[in-house]
Amino acid sequence: MEVPERRSLIEIGKTPINPLVFWGVITLTLLVVLALIINTAGVTNGIHWLLVVPIVAYLLIMGFFIGYTHKLQKERDRLMVEKIREEEVKIGEVKKLNHELEAYAKQLFDKDFELSLANKRLQSLEQAKSKFVSVTTHQLRTPLAAIKWTFHMILGGNMGPITADQKNFLQKGYDSAERMITIINDLLNVDYIEADRSDYNFTAVDLIKLSEGILFEFTNPAESKKIKLDLIKSVDGLPTVAADPIKIGMVLENLVDNAIKYTPVGGRVTIHLSDARINSARSSLEVIVSDGGIGIPAAERDKIFHRFFRGSNAVRLEPNGTGLGLFIARDIIEKHGGDIWFESKEGAGTNFHFTLPVFRGSETKTP
Repeated sequence: MEVPERRSLIEIGKTPINPLVFWGVITLTLLVVLALIINTAGVTNGIHWLLVVPIVAYLLIMGFFIGYTHKLQKERDRLMVEKIREEEVKIGEVKKLNHELEAYAKQLFDKDFELSLANKRLQSLEQAKSKFVSVTTHQLRTPLAAIKWTFHMILGGNMGPITADQKNFLQKGYDSAERMITIINDLLNVDYIEADRSDYNFTAVDLIKLSEGILFEFTNPAESKKIKLDLIKSVDGLPTVAADPIKIGMVLENLVDNAIKYTPVGGRVTIHLSDARINSARSSLEVIVSDGGIGIPAAERDKIFHRFFRGSNAVRLEPNGTGLGLFIARDIIEKHGGDIWFESKEGAGTNFHFTLPVFRGSETKTP
């Protein structure tokens, strides 16, 4: 047998009461009390109804008002419950979305970390690639230039007479060497344009030895045009400069190559190393590459260091060329903390100047 649940008076008092029930109980009680009062007082029937009708009407009106109010209250409570349920559903959806966003954020963080590592590896590989291209092409360029000018001298009859068949085969060899040099120059151009200053390897560089090596590389081209190559030093014991030897070698190669290319047969090309700026605020050595060539037209001098620009007289004399050499040379010198400029007179030659900071003993990576 099920034992009925016992409830305390306090709990019963907390139980909500229906307003209509409450009104009915009060109305019935009032009517009973009123009837008792009337009977006890011996009130006549006419007066009895005069008292009862207004009270009953009042009670009915109050009952209607209470019933209507109760209905509104129930509707409001129903709407509130629905609203609360909707809000709870929305809160649940928001929590679910937050959990999903947290999961996505974690995935994005993991992907970002992976991409950062991959980017570092790519940068490392890019630096290794640039170094490989720079060193390899630089090393290939010198022997290829020698092969090309050897072919040129033989084809020109400097080594004695050759037959038509021999000339045909030698010309093919010369053209192949020329194509290889063009490819190597293109690789060097791309590598130097993309190189950042942080990719440079600054060390103490002896400009005398570097210049002698560059002039030796161009011995054959110079001899083929009977051009004299000279190295002039203001003093024998010049200090070293803070530079990347490969990149400064590229600048000198470009300037000497242009000088030989645009200097007429029997001319002269000179590299002059000066210490005139050694005691200036920015202690540096000055390098001057001089030639007696075609010069630069006055109207085109402001553009000479622009990318892909070549002087009109240079294009007429040598149609092939990218116009990147001097642009790259200026970029390299500026990343060394130096300056580059020129003096020229059309038809009388050009002097290209550039400066490099003197090496200080504590320098290892940057000047």
